[in-house]
Amino acid sequence: FDEATFMATYDAFLEEHGHEIGVILFEPQWGSSQAAFPWPEKILKNCISKARDAGIRVVCDEIMCGLGRHGQGTLFVSKAWDLNPDAVTFGKAIGGGVYPIAGAIMKQGRDRLCEAGSTVMQSHTYAGSSVRALMTATEVLKELPNWFSHITKLGEEMGHIARYLTKVSEGLIIMHGQGLMWGGLLTQEGDMSNAEYRKRALQCFRKYCGEIGILPYIVPAGGFMVTPMVDVDVGTIYEIGSRLEKVILLTMDEIGWAGSNNGEYKEEQSDMPELVREEIQKCQPHLHSTKSCTSCSSFVCPD
Repeated sequence: FDEATFMATYDAFLEEHGHEIGVILFEPQWGSSQAAFPWPEKILKNCISKARDAGIRVVCDEIMCGLGRHGQGTLFVSKAWDLNPDAVTFGKAIGGGVYPIAGAIMKQGRDRLCEAGSTVMQSHTYAGSSVRALMTATEVLKELPNWFSHITKLGEEMGHIARYLTKVSEGLIIMHGQGLMWGGLLTQEGDMSNAEYRKRALQCFRKYCGEIGILPYIVPAGGFMVTPMVDVDVGTIYEIGSRLEKVILLTMDEIGWAGSNNGEYKEEQSDMPELVREEIQKCQPHLHSTKSCTSCSSFVCPD
């Protein structure tokens, strides 16, 4: 990534189109478009500053990364990184997985919107939330700060797993993320620069996910995202890593990815913590942060 080239392109875009733009939207941590890749903080702040200098309002879309999932110890990345946007959008998770609801925080303009009799209501996720949805959202907002440190800690574990899986894939997959929002993109280097080969690799990956028993979110950019529940336990985090590892190795073997060799993998396996190679095979109640555990015979750990 060439920061200078990127910023020069961005500057040229603002110079040509800035007068046509009223609002520019940033995802501080990309969702499906870049498989959970977090913006480099310094570059994002620079882009926001330049947009403001051009008279453009800034909105941070935190529907996926917000509500603490990013692991920075705040509700929103915008707050953690002091981005100071004009508005922040959030949604989906705030309904606890039960009710469709979303919202926005605006620095100013609410009264003018009301006076004009205007509404931001639309169809899809954000339409007509019920009283129950609003009550649930209120309780979720109250509860989330109790989980910030838990998310941060498990984000560190996810980071270790992501680095390991990137190494195991021998360049096939590049993983990135933060907190409890991670993803991986198929490389475009080597054979993967061929669109058909890349398509086949993704098809194999999806097939083996089904066979191994893992359900990542496959994204259009050519990769996947992993976003565990906020109350996930560390044992399940490593189970996710273990299953992804199997999927990656099977994919590498089927597509004939250069260097894919189970023998070499076994030598490198010593880099994995004991938790992954041995303890993950059975339930470890002392590792649980919560009662949620997919290593137990029943989903809720009885211990």
